[in-house]
Amino acid sequence: MSIVDELIENLVERNAILLNGTFKIAVVDGGLTVKGTINSTVRDDNKKRDILKVTAPVDARIGVGELVIPLPQIK
Repeated sequence: MSIVDELIENLVERNAILLNGTFKIAVVDGGLTVKGTINSTVRDDNKKRDILKVTAPVDARIGVGELVIPLPQIK
C-alpha cells in the first residue's frame, strides 16, 4: 500500500465528506455538455469542525459517436 492510499484511507475513515452542487446538462450536436459547480467539505467528526472547503466549477463536453437504433420491420 502506498503512502497516498494510506492517507486517503485515513481521511475517509476519520472524517465525513459532504458533496453538493448544481449541474446543467444540455444535449448538443454530437453529445452532451455538463456545466455547474461542486461544493465539497471535509469535516472532522471527532472535533466537529470543517477541515477543508472546496468550490470547483464543472465545464465538460461529452462526445457520443454514431448511435444506431434498430427499428422493427413492418410487413
